[in-house]
Amino acid sequence: MKIYDNNFLNFHVHQHESGKEEIVIQSLFLQENRIVEPGDTVFYTAGLHPWHADLLSGTEIEYRLQKLIEEKKIIAVGETGLDKIRGANWETQLKAFSLQAHIAEKNNLPIIIHSVKSHNEVLKLKINLNSKIPWVIHNFTGSEQIATDLIRHGFYLSLCHHIQNSNSRISEYFNTLPLDKIFLETDDFNVNIKGLYHTAATKFGISIEELKKQIVMNFESLFN
Repeated sequence: MKIYDNNFLNFHVHQHESGKEEIVIQSLFLQENRIVEPGDTVFYTAGLHPWHADLLSGTEIEYRLQKLIEEKKIIAVGETGLDKIRGANWETQLKAFSLQAHIAEKNNLPIIIHSVKSHNEVLKLKINLNSKIPWVIHNFTGSEQIATDLIRHGFYLSLCHHIQNSNSRISEYFNTLPLDKIFLETDDFNVNIKGLYHTAATKFGISIEELKKQIVMNFESLFN
């Protein structure tokens, strides 16, 4: 799996066509049974989101994910995760997330995580599973201390438009994050990925070309 370092990698999107000089990683909802064909500029991930954790049984989760993995339709499991504000009840979320983490581990695929007010629980699960695969928190907006703890335990962080908001806490410390542990994404917001790269490059004091090369290196490291 090779991408070129002159492209803008958009790490996590929903229903998004790749633009000029853009590579996208599109996240699919596992319950939707979409037929997809990866291409040169679009890769896919699939998982049962915590908002939908009660829509599939454990058997259905495993069957659908394994089929996508065996057919080489996805490059990672997710998004899955935990959300204390919205979604299925906590036990159902936890069971669905744990199962998907086990499937990702068994197949040696990264896992893409939705975490709302649940970073400590996500970290605890990774430690308890003694997981060796990379875990990525998408659209991360947590505190500097949480970011430090997650990165120390091998997590990657994917950042969205909050880095452009001077009132967000992540904008205050974004440029202290290790460059080899971050990605940029638009998620399902009306955000321009090139604008995010411009903001990030400015905050880090490097050129956009340097940032693009670094994030492609991160992609290659994440997906081994």
